[in-house]
Amino acid sequence: MAPNIFDPIVFILDGSPFPLPDAKTHSYLYNDRGHPEHLRDPKGTLIEMATENPDLERGTGYSNITHREIVDPDGSYALTLFDFKVKEVHYQGLRATPETARAFGMTLLRNGESVRFAYEGLVCSKYTYGKWAGHQSPYLGAARRRELLTYNPTDLEFHNFPHVFFSQDSHPLVISVARWRPYVNEISLADLWLAPGDAIVLPPKVFPSPPRAGASYAEAKRKIVDLHGNRNSALACWSDPAKPTLLTETILANAALMSSAAAAPHYHEEVTPTRHTTPAA
Repeated sequence: MAPNIFDPIVFILDGSPFPLPDAKTHSYLYNDRGHPEHLRDPKGTLIEMATENPDLERGTGYSNITHREIVDPDGSYALTLFDFKVKEVHYQGLRATPETARAFGMTLLRNGESVRFAYEGLVCSKYTYGKWAGHQSPYLGAARRRELLTYNPTDLEFHNFPHVFFSQDSHPLVISVARWRPYVNEISLADLWLAPGDAIVLPPKVFPSPPRAGASYAEAKRKIVDLHGNRNSALACWSDPAKPTLLTETILANAALMSSAAAAPHYHEEVTPTRHTTPAA
């Protein structure tokens, strides 16, 4: 029998989620070299969650974009389809720092830092991302969900529950992010390269209310929603032929919270091929 010379394509391998300790008694999250600890009291350096600043802009900007809502092929949820009006969508590679994370509504939690994190209904789970995960779309229906695409589309979401991503492998964890300004049809896109040992904390996100009647462009522009996506988590593995996958750990909603009307994710796709760059030296 001829040997198998092809390695299987890995998209995303899910771990086994386990519930977090009671947030009433364990209300602090500590980052131990990319591994979460849930504690009664602060440990290491206590930091504050970054305050939202809608005036911050980083990444590649697109204007005059459009969007429309459809139902996914299986009829199970709504999907927002973006059109950025370009032939190729560029994501600017940025190193994850307190400043770049805050520009997309997030907080950088470095090794040895803790933050108050008192949220109910959450679980923690390991995930393994393959470098081809960005070439898979979950929005093609069950029959095509495992299809390897010839391009890497935009896949972003927001939700009304917190999310934490821990970078614990030998290569950086890459989180694709966006700051969408829906009332002026603008969006900014980037990839945050999270150094091994660091973590990023996302607070709950909701869609902004409409601007007041007669609001100026400047006022309407400050209405934002920050989006994120995980399919490019193993982007750094493309420079290492010996490493096709990347291990990470994530805090997210449990099944009940995830499926609730108040907290369920809102999914967004743009099918134009994307280009992803590494951060500048």
